[in-house]
Amino acid sequence: MFLIAPVVQRIVKWCGKRKAMLIATVISAISLLPLLSSLPLWLLFPLRLITGLASGVMICLGETWINELSPENKRGRILAIYTTVFTVSQLLGPSFIAYYGVEDKSPLFICTLIHLISVALFLLMDQKVGDRLAETASESNFSIVQFVKVAPGICAGILFFAFFDGTILSMFPIYGMGMGHTEAVAAMMISAILAGDAIMQMPFGWLADHMNREKLYRICGVVTLGASMLLPFLITHTYFIWVLLFVLGATAGAIYTIALVQIGQYFRGNELIIANAAAAMLWGIGNLSGPLLAGAATAISPSGLPILLIGIAGLFLWFTREKYGAQAIEQQAQ
Repeated sequence: MFLIAPVVQRIVKWCGKRKAMLIATVISAISLLPLLSSLPLWLLFPLRLITGLASGVMICLGETWINELSPENKRGRILAIYTTVFTVSQLLGPSFIAYYGVEDKSPLFICTLIHLISVALFLLMDQKVGDRLAETASESNFSIVQFVKVAPGICAGILFFAFFDGTILSMFPIYGMGMGHTEAVAAMMISAILAGDAIMQMPFGWLADHMNREKLYRICGVVTLGASMLLPFLITHTYFIWVLLFVLGATAGAIYTIALVQIGQYFRGNELIIANAAAAMLWGIGNLSGPLLAGAATAISPSGLPILLIGIAGLFLWFTREKYGAQAIEQQAQ
């Protein structure tokens, strides 16, 4: 995802969004097929790299196209549907593996089938609006670096959630077991976080369409910071911990949803593609660095994970100040 993001704009210029996403879906499916047989370990790495390249195209262009087609007064709810599907898919993937077992190839067959359904939908769709770049797109000098400079608040939200997502999925069971819970309970805690994320995005999307989005962005940051601070104190509580984890997942997920909504609110055309390419790069950075830093923090202290979450949530809030928000983006546009 990190490698493909800078060239997504050129891919769209060459073949359009629909064909680019279709090709990426086919490549992703093909990269999964060799996994149905026994492979040497070294071969898994280039295959996963190819899957990541294809996924980067699909995510970047999918988020761009959804934002382009969303009317402003419904953008929050439409993006909330997208992020809900994203989260449910993240939950279902590992669940299939847990249900069938690591030796069973059924999860790979299911994943390949989903790819084939997506290919069929792309072939059937007749969506022309937003497929090609405008003629004036090549004249724009807008770049990923400029997007990061002009919208640090949005960038901080995407980086935070990618960091949060990677950390929770990989390290939270270890933290839970370290606090005395069984492996099954620790795994259920991840489900509680993802459930909060999936269930609450539609309400937050509705709020994003009916109130100041930057204010909502900050509120979600404050609640996420507060939940992270309470985590070490409630992790062993029989009942309150489940409510806390649900809230933590809900508000952390809403930060990502609102970040995407703001990208669609302030950027158009070529700039929107570049903004989403930057978001894909930030996602790759956050998703990679989160587990690495969480592993190091957990090795230093049993409470290393929540301390790390407190730090990254606080950093996100620092970048939600007005000087990094909409005013800076609008001044750049002028």
